Amino acid sequence: MPKRFCVLKDFPRKPPYRRWFAKMKQNTAFFGFAGRMIVAHFLTYFFIGLLFYVSGLNVIVYYEQHPHALINALYRDTSSLLVTAGPLFQLLRGFIFALALYPFRTVFLERKFGWLYLWGIFLALAILAPASAAPGSIEGFVYTNLPISFHLIYLPEIILQTFAFSWLFVVWEHHQVKKLTIPLVVVFFLILLMNGFPVLQYLSGLDPNLP
Repeated sequence: MPKRFCVLKDFPRKPPYRRWFAKMKQNTAFFGFAGRMIVAHFLTYFFIGLLFYVSGLNVIVYYEQHPHALINALYRDTSSLLVTAGPLFQLLRGFIFALALYPFRTVFLERKFGWLYLWGIFLALAILAPASAAPGSIEGFVYTNLPISFHLIYLPEIILQTFAFSWLFVVWEHHQVKKLTIPLVVVFFLILLMNGFPVLQYLSGLDPNLP
């Protein structure tokens, strides 16, 4: 009988150190991807939110000026400590985005106008058709008693923020240069400190006035 060819035995295997370096390189690529996604999301969330807050077009600010019993019961006041710390929670959201999107990164990083693909993902899965009955979503219109005006005022801010985030992130992925990275990271840390300081004051008991 002819001698059988053993594929596993004869196939050359990579030395262990090469596999270790390949794994480290893959992990480094992910954490770079995640870091840029966190910074891009944090900055666009802060600046778009600030724009709508100052202009009075933010939905919570609008209904503080035009009280509605259901909305007042549902949302915290803008002076709340958790609302003050809200931008800090975007670090976690940005990391979750990175975990979910990293396996599909070629869809929006290797195509022309890839940022539109990324924006489309957010429009479809995070805004218009999420699993929950969120404000501005189809389920929110159907299953909540929130007024139609609330949904309509809520949508422009998150649509614009996801638009800016998608564009900034994809542009940054394609141009990982110091003249872009350094300013973004510096502004990120400055805003992070600015948002974290009131929280640290409260936790240390220096500012008991924060609710």
